[in-house]
Amino acid sequence: MKLIGHPSIAYEPLYRIHSQEDIAKSPSNTILVFEGDLALAAYCQSQKILFALHVKNIKELVLANALGANYFIVDKSLAINAQKVADDYLFDGKVMLYSTDESDIEFVALNAIDGIIFESSIKSL
Repeated sequence: MKLIGHPSIAYEPLYRIHSQEDIAKSPSNTILVFEGDLALAAYCQSQKILFALHVKNIKELVLANALGANYFIVDKSLAINAQKVADDYLFDGKVMLYSTDESDIEFVALNAIDGIIFESSIKSL
């Protein structure tokens, strides 16, 4: 299980972006995070930029995988179904629960979710 943003574990911060212009402002070799903007995801894929897509449903999850997302950030209500789809179709990216609560580590572990991204790990530009 991958833990990103836990205060006891070293991690590289992720950077929230909203546009291609934000990419130029972000530190190089970092993972960019954004909402389900498929055009921005396609741009990142074409430029070989690592990115995490916050997906709201299974359709967005499948599209994010096709576009090469490294992480699929999901809310708790989607996590179990998203992980099942990712496992069944052997997605390369990891399903990551978005959380502010350390007790969600147990939920992630018991439901075999790939990992957890704590809100504090995502920086704004």
